[in-house]
Amino acid sequence: MALTGIEIYKFLPKTNCKECGFPTCLAFAMKLAAKAVELSLCPYVSEEASQALEAASRPPIRLVTVGSGDRKIEVGNEVVMFRHEKTFYRPPGFVIKIKDTESADEIAKLVGEVAGYSVERVGLELKLDGFAIENASNNGENFVKCVELVKSKTDLPLVLMSSDPAVMDLALEKVASAKPLICAATKENCDQMVELAKKHQCPLVVSEPAGLSELAELVARVTDAGVEDVVLDPGAREFGQSLAALTQIRRLAIKKSFQPLGFPVITFPGEGAASIEEEVLLAGQHVAKYAD
Repeated sequence: MALTGIEIYKFLPKTNCKECGFPTCLAFAMKLAAKAVELSLCPYVSEEASQALEAASRPPIRLVTVGSGDRKIEVGNEVVMFRHEKTFYRPPGFVIKIKDTESADEIAKLVGEVAGYSVERVGLELKLDGFAIENASNNGENFVKCVELVKSKTDLPLVLMSSDPAVMDLALEKVASAKPLICAATKENCDQMVELAKKHQCPLVVSEPAGLSELAELVARVTDAGVEDVVLDPGAREFGQSLAALTQIRRLAIKKSFQPLGFPVITFPGEGAASIEEEVLLAGQHVAKYAD
């Protein structure tokens, strides 16, 4: 159960040091109760108080990590409705899709180009963040070979895309230590994908295009089974459809603290666009509202 500002205040040091950015501990407690700030802003909160306030201070959108090492993708941990309200600490990750029907030479060339891509913009070095490997062939051997080839060429994070749990397990046996994102658990394969996520300790996409209520029910099923690192796929692909779905998810998580939808969102702009130009525009829309 969520704590009120007064209840949270009782756990704070009550020094009114202002180091958190607020004039009093009570003001900070009120913001914490509204999930507008994080408990880590208070430098003097005790370990005992921190544990007691864990639920109250938990961000409405969970932090999920894909990959490992310096180039891992961290998404979520959001506490504001509009991204301009807070410094963009965790911008969305951009991954390039590779199909296991492509030749080894084509795959190796693309991986090299993506891994080496870099452009400077307003003082920032912008890079691409990883690869989504799709089991387009529906063949487990082809998928595993493709995954191994990509992994041998780069340490960038991976998204593994297959609806077949058996095929996914084969690939995870090769690269689970790199903490790839499993894509995806659906109504049909949910139990098997959950077991794979738990076995290999990897984050899991939960996909349900029927509606947000149905998506929330499936997410609850996944989290109740013990998987906490979840990424949402509402199945929305087109401009208007995705804008509506992603905005509703964001509002329900931030404004209503609706935990079943309090997770980062993955989108696939290439599946909702008729041209490369449309794909770029749709990806831009998703960055603004509210893909991760």
